[in-house]
Amino acid sequence: MTQQLLSSKVVVQEEEPRVRGIPSAPTSVAGALGVTERGPIGVAVLCTSIEEVRRSFGGFTPESDLALAALGFFQNGGSHLWVVRTVHYGNAADPATATSVRAIGALMAPGAPTPARVTGTVAGPFRLQDGDVLLLSVGGVPAAGPTFNGEAALVEAAGAAPFGLADGHTLTLEIDEGHEQLVTFAAADFADIAAATPEEVAAVINAQLDGGKALVTAGVLGVASDTEGTGSRVQVTGGDANAALDFPTAPVVGMGNVADLGAVTVAEVKALLEVSVPDVTVADAAGAPLDIQTTGTGQAVTLQVDPATAAAFGLDNDPHAGSDAGATPAVALEGKDPGGYANRVEVEARAPVAGDPGTFDLLVIEDGTYRESFPGVSMDPASPRHIERVVNHPRSGSVLIRVADQLLPGQPVPPPQIAPLTGGDIGLAGLADQDFIGDEVAKTGLHAFDRVLDLSVLLVPGRATAGVQQAMVHYCEDVRNGTVFAVLDPPPLLSAAQMVQHVELDAGLLELTEHAAIYWPRLEILNPDKAALGSADRVVVPPSGVVAGVYARTDAARPGGVYDPPAGIDKGKLVGVVGFETEEVLEESKRDLLYPKRINPITTGPGMPRYIDGSRTLKSTSNFPYVAERRGVIFIERSLKQGLQFARHKNNTEGLRAQVRRTITAFLNTQMNNGAFRSREPAKAYFVDVSEALNTPDVIFAGKLIVRVGLATNKPAEFILLLISQDTRALEASLAGA
Repeated sequence: MTQQLLSSKVVVQEEEPRVRGIPSAPTSVAGALGVTERGPIGVAVLCTSIEEVRRSFGGFTPESDLALAALGFFQNGGSHLWVVRTVHYGNAADPATATSVRAIGALMAPGAPTPARVTGTVAGPFRLQDGDVLLLSVGGVPAAGPTFNGEAALVEAAGAAPFGLADGHTLTLEIDEGHEQLVTFAAADFADIAAATPEEVAAVINAQLDGGKALVTAGVLGVASDTEGTGSRVQVTGGDANAALDFPTAPVVGMGNVADLGAVTVAEVKALLEVSVPDVTVADAAGAPLDIQTTGTGQAVTLQVDPATAAAFGLDNDPHAGSDAGATPAVALEGKDPGGYANRVEVEARAPVAGDPGTFDLLVIEDGTYRESFPGVSMDPASPRHIERVVNHPRSGSVLIRVADQLLPGQPVPPPQIAPLTGGDIGLAGLADQDFIGDEVAKTGLHAFDRVLDLSVLLVPGRATAGVQQAMVHYCEDVRNGTVFAVLDPPPLLSAAQMVQHVELDAGLLELTEHAAIYWPRLEILNPDKAALGSADRVVVPPSGVVAGVYARTDAARPGGVYDPPAGIDKGKLVGVVGFETEEVLEESKRDLLYPKRINPITTGPGMPRYIDGSRTLKSTSNFPYVAERRGVIFIERSLKQGLQFARHKNNTEGLRAQVRRTITAFLNTQMNNGAFRSREPAKAYFVDVSEALNTPDVIFAGKLIVRVGLATNKPAEFILLLISQDTRALEASLAGA
């Protein structure tokens, strides 16, 4: 800045720093994905203690290892754990298809005459067949109701069979407006590809098509969607095979009165039923069972479901009657989260001990024990103690339930009662690898962590399948650009030889990546909850949570702790571990099978703690093949990326490049002093190159500034060799004197 000096003075001017500080990136922020007792589905929640995990996601459950892994993480030194709950999805690309269901109930209040009502036991959407019906009798009149129908979209070939195809011909199709799919015809799949029969063509298409099927009807080749209804759509978009097959290229849409017979929504049932039977209404609650009520009220009003109604709706066939002055739902109750946990929950309304008679106390009971209390709640929406405002408060409200005021006339207060919640389902039927892998657009599964920018360690406790482990590697290396490190679990009950087979053959992990490490065997800990996990004194847990906690403890032990291998009897000591799933790991010969295959054993010995006995990533032929080495480089890369943001969009001059070099050098000097490199001499520890040889005029004109950084990283001492011989110095001295 230039300032004209008009008189004698002291002028202070601030200059841009010649060396910028680089903040240290976090190294041990872990993310754990899995099944939990409750909690939000597909949402990453930060927990800083096992108590916070329990508050948000419930307790230990026999269906999952995640809560046990979280316990091991915090016991061994972890402090920041992002938890994501998954369930089975009808389609992982659509979060709305999560199959977990909330338990429901109601607090009743005396009121006006009530309608007749029937409630199903099966949550929508409903899997129906073409021609299924929903028939109701209101007031004893003959049953009426809609018939559900749907016809799949079908496109038929107009070409004359046999078809003159050639090896390598292709056909491209879109099913239900999904991605374009490619079908390739190979000569080996036909008796004579130049005279392909409709049946042969259909078999080839069916082997490669997803979401649809090829069929032959009266000698005519067709392709149909698997979806039956107006939501189905088939379009042949191209391919050289279509010259012979002659499918029309215009889209064909299915028919019917629902979008998909295999997943009929509550809203679709409501629309069709209320037209067919004007005397009833259907509560529009997506993902809930059907709730059908008559429009009329009073004891004379009856409602009965005809036995011909499809069983998929879960409706009983008993007669139901209204009431002249009976109880009516005043407060709808449901689990705060979807899941079967709330089937163990009851809600009690109790007259207040003191205070406004227009209020009542609400208590939440779980497994027969009072868990939560909300005194003096009101049914007046204008009151600061209105029941929804108090119970549903995001911070001080219930962690078990949520409520909805039914806004009855006169705002009647529910009398003393206990209302159970029923119908909840954890949503694990059909649970598959894809529910853990998830979808990038829908942010399900692993992709729920996409918004956790400081994630550095990834766990999927106990889901040690080839598909999930491959997906974890892809997520760390490709989706997160190598900034996240995966800790992989062994499958249960594997011997040492079987573990080698899993890594080398079944899962294809050996030499796959330097962004992951795998450990064996699974561990025994003291049973933390015999009510939930059974009466045994010990339970077996996957090691990933414990190992990630050791990473965090080692990282935090000193400045530069991330450069220390998290292994050995000191750094790799395990807290809370009382044994191993198999004692094979105590045998050196068994560990000799594992270590060459880059499997890190967890073991112990006489006078030693239980500890991690290896620090190898899965890949030996990489730049940084050891756990501490790779994680240390990730830390340096992330820190440099963040710390060099100041240089973006500045003029690419010698001065800027010199400032970048000084900034990186200052940071690496600090890391050198923290033990990051094999030498404490800068010239031997690292180099930083921003020279004109890298930054040529072509590079500068392309808007780039190139920096090459070389790091002489540490290597762990994996093997200690003791060379022992006879001490002959006295004999040699005597001989020399003679």
